[in-house]
Order: sequence, then C-alpha cells, then structure tokens
Amino acid sequence: DFDVEQYASGRWYVHEQVNIVYLPPEDSFCSFAEYTVLQEPTTPFGYTIQVFNYDEDALGNPSALLDDEGNPGEESNLCAYQPRGREASKLGVCPCFLPKLFAGPYWIVAYNETAGYSLVSGGQPNIPTGEDGLCRNRIETRNKSGLWIFLRSATRDDELIEEIKDIARGLGIDTSLLNPVPHVNCSYA
Repeated sequence: DFDVEQYASGRWYVHEQVNIVYLPPEDSFCSFAEYTVLQEPTTPFGYTIQVFNYDEDALGNPSALLDDEGNPGEESNLCAYQPRGREASKLGVCPCFLPKLFAGPYWIVAYNETAGYSLVSGGQPNIPTGEDGLCRNRIETRNKSGLWIFLRSATRDDELIEEIKDIARGLGIDTSLLNPVPHVNCSYA
C-alpha cells in the first residue's frame, strides 16, 4: 500500500527525466522535489499536499521556479491531492491557485522507500513508440506528460537507475527519451 506520509518524508532528487515543454534541458540541473502533507486541506480547492520543485540552469542559477526574493514562484508552488476512488499513488497536481479540474496526472508507478527510488509518470503512457510495443506520454503539453526517475540521494546510482528503467519497460513504458539530470556543483542546501 502506498503511504503518502512516508513518500513525503524526504527530498526526492531527479536523476532522469523526459524533457517536456516546461522542463527544458537548459534548466534541468540539480533538480529535486519536496512534498508536504498538509494538516488541513487548502481553501477553497481542498488540496492535501504541497509540492516544491527546484531546478538550476547550467551556470547554477535557480530557474524561474523561484521569485525575485528566492521564494517558490507560481510554477514551483504546486499542490496535489489523491483523487477519490483511485489508487493512492495516482495524484493530481497543478498550481495551487487553480481548481482541481486543471490538475494533471502524477502517477507514482514504482516506489521503494528502502531502496530509495520512485518512478513517476504524467499519467498513462499511451503513445506507441515502436520500441517493442512500449508507449510514452506527450512531451509538448503540460498535462499528461513527463516521466521521472527520483532517488532519495543526490548521488547518482547508475545500477539502480537501470533497474528502475527495467521496471518501467516491464510496465510498458518507453524509457528512450529519459535524459540524465546532473547534480554537480549544485547550490541547493
């Protein structure tokens, strides 16, 4: 069973991701995500999870995800919820100022806290790629797009990442568009 409290208990470092419209390769360095389970749902939309995403550009500058004071900007100030009647690991995510109607799928399709990994898909991959019957998500839109490999550690573990890619392919997900996200000379604390 998926435990969102445990999932949110620490920082997740992005080690591989598909570059999509809002995650260009030039801003895909030192990326991480942090989740906070809220004590009370937000008003008026009822979100139950706060999401903070962080990226840097190649020079080590925080991406546009931070405002001028270094606080989370609208793009990084996201909220999530667990839709009723769905698997607990299938979240809906969008900017906190928007209603749930605009939330995109954020599915945690493989997760092992002990091994320290998470495989996340922006919904059900349904675009055939010709790679042995595998499918991918869209890459040109904000919703129903994306694929990420997260590790609890900022240190890259190529063997573990390959294991996660094998899991993805076993689930019918094409991993050929995944790109490494470097975590070298990062300015995050």
